[in-house]
Amino acid sequence: MSIRLVTAILIALALVCPGLALAQDQKVLVTVNDKPITSFDVDARINLWKLMGGGAPKTRKQALNDIIDDIAKVEEAKKFRAEAKDAEIDERLERVAKGLKTDSAGLKGKLKAQGVSMSAMRQFLSAQIAFNRLLSGKFKEKVDVSDAEIDAKMGEIKSSVNGQLAKIKADPRMQPVTVMEIMEINFPVDSPDVLTARAAEVGQYVSSFKGCKSARSAASGIFNVQVGKKIEADSRRLPPQLRSAFSKAGPGKAIGPFRSPKGLQLWAYCGSRKISPKLPKAELPSRDQVKTALLNEKYNAIESKYGKLLRKGLLIEYRDPSYAD
Repeated sequence: MSIRLVTAILIALALVCPGLALAQDQKVLVTVNDKPITSFDVDARINLWKLMGGGAPKTRKQALNDIIDDIAKVEEAKKFRAEAKDAEIDERLERVAKGLKTDSAGLKGKLKAQGVSMSAMRQFLSAQIAFNRLLSGKFKEKVDVSDAEIDAKMGEIKSSVNGQLAKIKADPRMQPVTVMEIMEINFPVDSPDVLTARAAEVGQYVSSFKGCKSARSAASGIFNVQVGKKIEADSRRLPPQLRSAFSKAGPGKAIGPFRSPKGLQLWAYCGSRKISPKLPKAELPSRDQVKTALLNEKYNAIESKYGKLLRKGLLIEYRDPSYAD
């Protein structure tokens, strides 16, 4: 049989049985009691973490260890007939769906979109239920936090937030800025011979100028007066002499004339305003949110504590050495 024919047969099989091609892509990373855990399972666990709002593990190895721990929890619970029943898992699924603001059908769609099978989700919940029973039954552990612990954590969070806000307020970029509204008015001079006459026209313009709203009407009868648009300038960036002249003249006045590349120039001072940067709004977590966070911390610590103990009864064989402890 030719290589070309073999290739054609393999392509045909992949088209007819896409699951075959998928299975070939699944690399077995470890077997636990002869049950394989594949790279696909690890991807699914990472995506499940994202869906549940826990964020992705730092490494794929961490995700693999989570799956191994789940198997250990379920196997240990079986010894005490404490494993989760189907009805209990169904009830937990409903709670998860409600937390994600959907129903069972919607949850199934969300899982599918993330590449997570319903069986993987049920295994995850089964392990949670089993471990909670082991904690209260075998290990006599109670995961709880006191009001004093919540108060202390809230005080710590508030102090941290206030410290961050203080740093932001002290940042020079967050200080109030005085903005001067100014307008450039040019009187082009084509020849030095007309400079004196042009200066007289500038004086005529200044006497007619009654504020920036009159900038164009004040030029009535004067040839070629170029009135620019009103601009806002950070007073700190203006030349000190110009800033001082504006402050001395006051709003609604024009200062000058000054020599410019075009001829003669006036600067009109329209007014000023102070801009205060808007500070970010600090939202502190509620007591319930802090309590949940503390419970999760304690639960994770206890879970880590008993993780190695529960694994002792498992036969774990790593097919990929890079994932071994």
